[in-house]
Amino acid sequence: MTTKKTFLLVISLVLFLNANSQKRSKFLNNLSIECGLNWVDSSGNQDPLTIFKDYSDIAFNLPFKLEIDYLLTNTFELYLSGSSNEFLSDQVIDYRTSDETHDYLSIDFGVKHAVFEVDVLTTSVVGFANVGFGVFKVESLVFSANIGAGGIIRLTENIDFVISSVAKFGVENEYLNSNHFQYFVGLKYRFRSKGDNCFCPY
Repeated sequence: MTTKKTFLLVISLVLFLNANSQKRSKFLNNLSIECGLNWVDSSGNQDPLTIFKDYSDIAFNLPFKLEIDYLLTNTFELYLSGSSNEFLSDQVIDYRTSDETHDYLSIDFGVKHAVFEVDVLTTSVVGFANVGFGVFKVESLVFSANIGAGGIIRLTENIDFVISSVAKFGVENEYLNSNHFQYFVGLKYRFRSKGDNCFCPY
């Protein structure tokens, strides 16, 4: 295919998508994607504020997170997320200083519930709670029960700033593969158009 034909095909495709953007499926309108960073605290302190007290024990290497959300109702949203990180050789895991690096990977699934919404100047802030389960790996794969909370700040019609934290309780709570806290910060893009349902408590 020549360059000219390829260019015309791309232009036609873009025009077609724009012409049909008002007819998006309900599935796409209820979908959103979140990208950001994560921190992992497995120091054993059992204190969710350790990230502010002793940052040296917090994993923040290869700290990426990707999440897909699906709006069920105004107040409930399903989520599926994956994240990566790495503990360095001199960081504390379960009260012990690690003598080698350990990769951290996790996949989590659950539901979020919008609890409250407040207006700050012209910006909406939504607080939410979430529960679910997942699997994470430090030394070996471990299933976990997860519970957490967070907040969403609306930046534009389709973009939000998100901050959250979650406590993960390993089914087999043992050294390296133990209970821990994970923190997230990132941006969320909502595909739904203006006037569609929002993730809010009413």
